[in-house]
Amino acid sequence: MNKRLTALLAGAAIASLSLAPLVVQAEQKLSMATAWGGGPLLEMSAKGWAKRVEFNSNGAIKVEVFPGGTLGKALKVTNAVRKGVADVGHNWAGYDWGIDRTGVLFGGYAGSPPLDVFMLWYTKGGGSELLMEWRVEKFGVASFICGSITREIFMHSHKKVQTLDDFKGMKVRTSGAWAEIAQSLGASTVILAGSEVYPALERKVVDAIEWGTPWMNKSGGFYKAAKYIIVPGIHQPAAFQECVVNKKVWNKLSDRDKKIMVDAGIATAVDAMLTINHNDAPVFEEYLQSNVVVDLDTEFIAAADKATAQWTAKQAAKNKWFARVWKHQQAYAKMFANSARYR
Repeated sequence: MNKRLTALLAGAAIASLSLAPLVVQAEQKLSMATAWGGGPLLEMSAKGWAKRVEFNSNGAIKVEVFPGGTLGKALKVTNAVRKGVADVGHNWAGYDWGIDRTGVLFGGYAGSPPLDVFMLWYTKGGGSELLMEWRVEKFGVASFICGSITREIFMHSHKKVQTLDDFKGMKVRTSGAWAEIAQSLGASTVILAGSEVYPALERKVVDAIEWGTPWMNKSGGFYKAAKYIIVPGIHQPAAFQECVVNKKVWNKLSDRDKKIMVDAGIATAVDAMLTINHNDAPVFEEYLQSNVVVDLDTEFIAAADKATAQWTAKQAAKNKWFARVWKHQQAYAKMFANSARYR
């Protein structure tokens, strides 16, 4: 009797399951514009995020990643996403600094906190909420972090640069806040998309360029085009990339899908931090063997710090969003002022 009852109950259960409606999530295919022509930012961060989203959604969300310049201009990713040319974009918020200087605070600039504190501000200190609010209000797109960069090389240069006098009169490829701060220190600056940086350095259209970390720059081949490598990267102690999402696309996503995307973004940022740190050290040792590595003197660094503070105060005085984010970020970073004593 017990065996028969068990069989009947099992049969009833199977029958009820066959009659229950199956909930199958419709597959979503999204296009992603990027600011990157190639290298780690495209392969590791943009495509890495897309792979995580597809995996964590069990294949329900597929993101096709396009190199910079394919879906609109490489430095205008936000605009392409806002207009619906792309559903999603992988971007650096500082590229929109011409519209609102606040972007450099989210993306990273000379006055940013170190990467670990910056990461904590985003994930635990309210930075992510500010980024989303700013992007929605000022640009009409949703946004969250989905990549990070450790301290960069200051410059790959045709000229030895150690003092402020060495820097004066140089033509430098850069972007964001440093494009203006460097000018106040006596250099002239030009902003170029990633695909244009190497040719400009190789052909000596510019005297020097800044781009990324030792490992990132190796893939760009900059060490081959210029003899000198200048350190440390005072122009950017850390940086974050963001994923911007078209507002209509974002609003149609379920809460679960939004969380999948945001969580994949954080995972990508953490993985990038670990991967870049792991790869930078051996690559820098290679640079020491093949290039002339020059350390900036203390007077140059002090002058850059002073110019950065002046630039920041000027922006905060005339831009409410800039002032709000800067004060919030600095207040959070201040909590770690004595952390070296226990960390």
